[in-house]
Amino acid sequence: MTYTTRRAALQALAWCSASLGFGLPTVTAARAAVAFPKGPVRLRRELVRGLGDGAAIVVTRDWECRFILTARGARVEGRQVAVDVEAPAPLAALAEIERKREVTGLFPLEIDTRGLIVDWPEVSGDIAQAVRQAAIAMDRKAAEQDAGADAKRYLAEIGKTAATLVSQVPRDLFFPQTGELYEQRDLPLAGGVKGSYEVTMLASTKPGRALLDHSERRIVTRVGDSSRVSRESWTIL
Repeated sequence: MTYTTRRAALQALAWCSASLGFGLPTVTAARAAVAFPKGPVRLRRELVRGLGDGAAIVVTRDWECRFILTARGARVEGRQVAVDVEAPAPLAALAEIERKREVTGLFPLEIDTRGLIVDWPEVSGDIAQAVRQAAIAMDRKAAEQDAGADAKRYLAEIGKTAATLVSQVPRDLFFPQTGELYEQRDLPLAGGVKGSYEVTMLASTKPGRALLDHSERRIVTRVGDSSRVSRESWTIL
């Protein structure tokens, strides 16, 4: 994948994030120039996709990242150095394929002096607006579901939307605005089925630095007595 193609793909993810109100909404607030790491850092991404009934697929990938100073800020080059996949036994073959796969297209990244990915759509709006827009996406999906479907099918379909919402590369990946957002809402499901979802977003930095320590987006969906978790986290070890 070329840099142009990769950038377009990441922009599409960011645009989805902006339009749905996800990502810490203070990302475009006034930011000071950041200090880029002089040596390599190890970046970890963990994806959790709930399958229902407590089962989940967990994919963890590590990259060794280096910051090369440029006139605009820095160019981040990354090399995948580790991958681990946890999955239920029936999905062992799929898990093995994922272990052997090397993710391409994420790097290199261009970062400006404020620590934001270059050529990224601006994200605006306060926390209340972000929650409202996220609610619209989840509620719309819930309203589309067949009233005759059972709870597990409801959960599977709504869980797909939740997984899409958390699967994105934050514009401020390496130098996030810190904070936490939590919201819980009922799902407007048809046929008298009861459901709800919880949205959690948080980010922290290394002590005394602007560099990422840990960030996470998590959505827990509940339909009837069943629940499903979709989570993505980024950590610099």
